[in-house]
Amino acid sequence: MSLATDKPVKDFASALGEAVGKLIEDGIRSIVKSLVEEYHMEIYSGKLFDKIGIDFEIDLPIFKEGKPVALIDIKYLRYKKHARDKGSWIVVAHNRLKATFPTIKKSLVILLGTGWTDKAKKLISTSCTDIISVDPPLLDRILSEYNVRFSWDERDEETPKLSWQNFCKLTKEELDEIKERIIEESGIKEKIRNWFKKYILETDPEEKLKLDYTC
Repeated sequence: MSLATDKPVKDFASALGEAVGKLIEDGIRSIVKSLVEEYHMEIYSGKLFDKIGIDFEIDLPIFKEGKPVALIDIKYLRYKKHARDKGSWIVVAHNRLKATFPTIKKSLVILLGTGWTDKAKKLISTSCTDIISVDPPLLDRILSEYNVRFSWDERDEETPKLSWQNFCKLTKEELDEIKERIIEESGIKEKIRNWFKKYILETDPEEKLKLDYTC
C-alpha cells in the first residue's frame, strides 16, 4: 500500500505536513478512543456550537452521558509566521466552548511542527488550555530513516518534493511503524493518559504529570 495518487500536488511541503500530521493524529485518536471507552465515555463526531450558534470543529471532543467533558485538538504548523493566528484560533474555540458547556473540565492541544513559537504556546496556555508538544527533531530523525526529510529552509523547493515522493512510496507496514515509533518515543501516550486521569477522572496519576505548558 502506498500514498501515490493521480491528483497533482502543488505544494509538496503542505502535502507532506498534512500527511504526517494525519498519521500522528490517527495514532493519538486510537490512544484516546481506547482510554475513553475504558471509562464509558466516547469521542463525539460532529461540530460543536457555542451559545450564540457559532460552530467549531474540535478533533477529539470527549463526551460522557451526552455532555462534553474535555476537548483535545491536534494542530500541525510548519511556519512560525502563522503561529499567532493559529494559536489565537485555539484560544477562541476552546474558551467559547468552555463558556457554553460548564461540563467541560479541561482542554488540551497537541502541537506538531516547527512553526509553534514559545509566544504562541504561552498565548494558548494562558487561556487554560494545556499543551503537549512533539519535538520537531524527533519527527525529522525518525522520518529520515525512511528517506523522508521533514525540515528544510523555507526557500528550498526540492527537498519537500523529494520527501513527498519518498513518503508516497512507503508501505502500510512502514507507515504504521513510523506512527508507532513517534507515539512511543515522544511519550504522548503516557502524557495523555496521565492528563486524562488527573483532570477528567480527577484522580492522581502514579507518575507526576509533566506537560510543556499547563494552566
